[in-house]
Amino acid sequence: MARDSDAGARATPRRSNASLDPNRSSMRRVTNRRTPSRPSAPPRLSVPPRGSLPPLAREGEGDNKAGTPRNRRVPRSAKRSPSGPGLATRLWLQCLATLGASAHALTSRAEALRGRLRGSTEQALVAPVRMPRLMQVVGVCLALASAYGLARFVQRHLTTAPAFAIDAIDIRGLARVERVELLRAAGLELGHNVFAQRPEEIRARLLRHPWILSAQVERKLPSRLAIAIQERAPVALLVVEACAQANAKNEDDPACEEASSLYLVSEDAMLFKRLSGKDPVDLPVITGVTRQRFASDPDLQRRILVDAVALMHDYRSSGLWQRNSLGEIHLEPNDGFSLYVGDDLTYVRLGAKPYDQKLLRLKKVFERLEREHARAEYIYLDNEQRPDRVAVRLR
Repeated sequence: MARDSDAGARATPRRSNASLDPNRSSMRRVTNRRTPSRPSAPPRLSVPPRGSLPPLAREGEGDNKAGTPRNRRVPRSAKRSPSGPGLATRLWLQCLATLGASAHALTSRAEALRGRLRGSTEQALVAPVRMPRLMQVVGVCLALASAYGLARFVQRHLTTAPAFAIDAIDIRGLARVERVELLRAAGLELGHNVFAQRPEEIRARLLRHPWILSAQVERKLPSRLAIAIQERAPVALLVVEACAQANAKNEDDPACEEASSLYLVSEDAMLFKRLSGKDPVDLPVITGVTRQRFASDPDLQRRILVDAVALMHDYRSSGLWQRNSLGEIHLEPNDGFSLYVGDDLTYVRLGAKPYDQKLLRLKKVFERLEREHARAEYIYLDNEQRPDRVAVRLR
């Protein structure tokens, strides 16, 4: 009994102190509701005798509600302001997480496929990341939208920045075309943005010019353009004669309504432009082509031009051009060719091709005429029965 009384005596102050201290951990319920204050003084607690106190409960047993004052005023805690990332930030973080997961899944599948292709017996240990299909679609759409927006921003900056304004245009290869005419044909001006037009577009516009055979356009960042062109080389003038009413098959043919006209022939046997005032005229002339026949038979005009240009090359390579310049190539009714050469415009009838052997014989005839100080009025080399025979009439 003495032991019990001593235990009760030692336990009584601890019990009373715990019941009076509201901040102790033994209090289970703490309320922040405001209780109505009483005008009178707080009630005085009456402590029962020692012997009547119950034994202390062990830790965790019971709620110990008997010693807790229900009307004690508990300090009210201040309201906490909401914290954490906003809605937009959380959405972006979710999108980034989705993109990261998608990239990880694609990497895992690529590694697994690579292992299969290499014939590896080891299986991929990385399990594929499973995500809802809607999240995958949203992630892909966001990635595409971000890439498109970035590309548009970069394009707008490059095409509007003053640092990329053209301040110099270097042009090489000009001979007959003037610089102003070339820039007008290319659609270029100083001050334009260097990224406003692609080099392929500028080159396509330049090739529409009749004198330009080839062109190269290159950007020299930040503000220069380099253009290299190759002009066409004219080798002859083609005279397309007006139709004679006696030879015309149809008087109502619209091709016969036009007058005679001259066209420049390039080295590749192409008609590239009509003769104008600034074009060269000191060239051999191809005659004997009527407009009606030339317009109605495209194969004929191509054959005429190819044969005429080949004949000019043979005449030049034979050495005849140095002493007897070629003035005119005439198309005969039988589609053979005849020439007017030298200062006297000596008439030379060649007939059908090949022309290389006939031109060598013509060279020997001119050498003999020069030794004899004679001049020929015409020379016939079209004897098909006796090709080694040449008929010459002196002036």
